[in-house]
Amino acid sequence: METSKTAVAEERQELEELKERLSREKQDIESERKQLEEMKNVMETSKTAVAKERQELEELKERLSREKQDTESERKQLEEMKNVMETSKNAVAEERQELEELKEQLRRSKQDIESERKQLEEMKNVMEIKLQQQLETSKTAVAEERQRTGGAEGATQ
Repeated sequence: METSKTAVAEERQELEELKERLSREKQDIESERKQLEEMKNVMETSKTAVAKERQELEELKERLSREKQDTESERKQLEEMKNVMETSKNAVAEERQELEELKEQLRRSKQDIESERKQLEEMKNVMEIKLQQQLETSKTAVAEERQRTGGAEGATQ
């Protein structure tokens, strides 16, 4: 009986140890379950954060694309403005060149007109002198004729 008591006591002891071991394993399992639950929550949170960051990244990509388009559009406008300015600059240069040519033509025309005026003035002076000489010659001729005819008329009377 003593042996049986000892055997029962040993079995109780083993049973108690098994209960404790079972309790510790339950606690370990519960602890691992909680850890897994926390990890699951962390992963869900990370998943949500990653999705949110992906969305933000997509929005940034779209914004970058729009800004690139805007920048390209502005660059094209600036290029067109530059071309217009270059064309205007060339047109102004051509106009200036034409103006200079017209000024030169005007200067030459003025010189030609002045030269012609001087020639006409000289011709006028020469003509006046010739006319004066012819007038003097005519007056002399008329006076001589009058003297001749006047003297002849007086002699015939």
